[in-house]
Amino acid sequence: MKWIIVLVMFLSLCAYGDDDNHRFPMDLHDLGLTKQQHRVVEEAMKEYQYSNRRYHHQREKDQDALNALFLSPSFDSESFRAKSLEREKASIEIRARLLERLHSVLTPEQKRRYIHHLEEWDSD
Repeated sequence: MKWIIVLVMFLSLCAYGDDDNHRFPMDLHDLGLTKQQHRVVEEAMKEYQYSNRRYHHQREKDQDALNALFLSPSFDSESFRAKSLEREKASIEIRARLLERLHSVLTPEQKRRYIHHLEEWDSD
C-alpha cells in the first residue's frame, strides 16, 4: 500500500515536471553513475537525509532556547552567539560528511555536474 501511495505521488509530481530545467530534490539521474557509485551515493544520501531530519528536530529545540535567552530579563549575547554558532556548525558538519563521501566516488565531470545540483537545492 505504501508503494502505491509513493508511486501515485511520484506520477503526480512528474505531471508537473516536464520542464528539463526542473529537478526534484536529490535527483542525480544526469550524473551517469555506475552501479557501484549509485550504491555509495544512495547510502550517502540516506545518511544525509536522516542526519538532516535529526538536525532540524534539534534546531527547533535550539530555537526555543534562543527564544528563552531573548525573553529573559537580561540578554546574554555570548550565550546567544555560542548557541547560534553551534547550530550552524552542526549543519555544516552534516553537509561536509555528505560531500566527503561523494567526493571520493565521483569523477571530476560528475563533481562539476553535482555542483549545479547544490546551487539549485540551495536556491529552493
